[in-house]
Amino acid sequence: MARPSPPRSSARGRSSSSPFIALFHNFGSAIGAKVAGLLLGIVAYGVLARTIGTAGLGKYRTVLTLLLFAGVMFDFGLYSITLRDISQPQADEHRILGNAVALRIAATSCAILVLVAGMIAAGVSASGVMIAGIGWVALQLSELLRAVFQLKLAQPRGALAEVAGAVATLVLVVALASLNADTNSMLAATAAGFCCTAAVSWRLVNGLLPFRLRFEWPVWRALILAGLPIGGSLILQTIQLRADVVFLALLRTPAELGLYDAPLKLYELLFAVPLLFGGLMLPMYVRDVGTCADGTLAPRLNAALGASFIFSMLTFAVLVECAGPIVVMFAGPSFSGSADPLRILAGSAIFAGVTGTLRFAAVAIGEQRRILRADIIGVCAAVAAHAILIPRYGIIGAAFGKLCGDVVTSVSAAIIMRRVLSRNTLVMVIASAAAAACLIGALSFAVNVDVPWFVASGVGAPIILAGLLLVPRVRQMLAPLAAS
Repeated sequence: MARPSPPRSSARGRSSSSPFIALFHNFGSAIGAKVAGLLLGIVAYGVLARTIGTAGLGKYRTVLTLLLFAGVMFDFGLYSITLRDISQPQADEHRILGNAVALRIAATSCAILVLVAGMIAAGVSASGVMIAGIGWVALQLSELLRAVFQLKLAQPRGALAEVAGAVATLVLVVALASLNADTNSMLAATAAGFCCTAAVSWRLVNGLLPFRLRFEWPVWRALILAGLPIGGSLILQTIQLRADVVFLALLRTPAELGLYDAPLKLYELLFAVPLLFGGLMLPMYVRDVGTCADGTLAPRLNAALGASFIFSMLTFAVLVECAGPIVVMFAGPSFSGSADPLRILAGSAIFAGVTGTLRFAAVAIGEQRRILRADIIGVCAAVAAHAILIPRYGIIGAAFGKLCGDVVTSVSAAIIMRRVLSRNTLVMVIASAAAAACLIGALSFAVNVDVPWFVASGVGAPIILAGLLLVPRVRQMLAPLAAS
């Protein structure tokens, strides 16, 4: 396939002469947004948890889980397919995006209406779902629009949208907390924040890639058919991601589910970073396959896996040693019993990040149907583990069940994608694990001599990371990230 012309390349983002700088400038912006959003989210979540308590938090999580399950049934893998299709050199970006956005809004709205109708027919109150439903449509829309920020290497604009939504949520949660608001009120505040993010994203995306809603059934059909394997994987991922919540809701008390929700929230934030990085790499994988002499994405994929391991392992080290004070700071003293589940889920997030990275690579080479097999195997393992462990061990069993599912899924995905993996990945696993062990030892020593955990982590983690990056072999293995 011919290389894109210079004007086309320029229109897509920063100068192609500095892809490494462009990629990591935008990845840094995305991480900066995640950090800013995380800090705002921590404050909002802490206020929310203290206001509605563990039982109210359990109900809050149940509503969002129901919306998640309903939405994923009509997801069709739109995010990955849209990002892949608009990354093609000769793609009609405006037409693809306009149809994808219209399809996303219509599909998510239908999913929520079906859920509400089912709850009413079953005689179950649907007030929480109806309150949060509008916000859920907005959340799914903003997630789809994120593909444009990634394609155009314009993460600072995506960062602005995320932070705007987080600020709106925080302001509303704090205001409602002063009135001793209930769970439904907090759901409304969350929905308003999602709507704010979507509104800002819509405006900023139109500045990068102008589009209008399009209702062209042939394009909708093509998007749906291409995305069905990914949609199937997403359904399985959601079952695996939320099977613990479902089992806890059915077999344990709302208070126990609420206690588990704090470490679960941190788990989702942890593996979101490798997923974000994988999404940024997807357009480059597509170009590697189409323009490289051997048509392979293997060098860049293995480098991306190495970067993912470094981040995940060092984060795991901090959470293993400092889980107690972190979860108390995050959600309040009543959540001190969440420390052990957080340690387990921190390990689970490592494997979830690996699976997410491999999934984007599979999309780039059109192997999404094969990766579906890994999801089927992982879901079976996760559901079986939860069914066995949760009735006996509660939230500890839920955390171990998630770990089991994530390990099985990542190993299965690695086996399926083994032809594009190299020994460098194993070397990076060993190097990252050694760095994590050193960091755990340093943090343990610092805590024992009464150094505050946040000071020890803020100093120790960058030092260990810098030392790891000074190793010539490590730098050599990460070099393909900078390839043009």
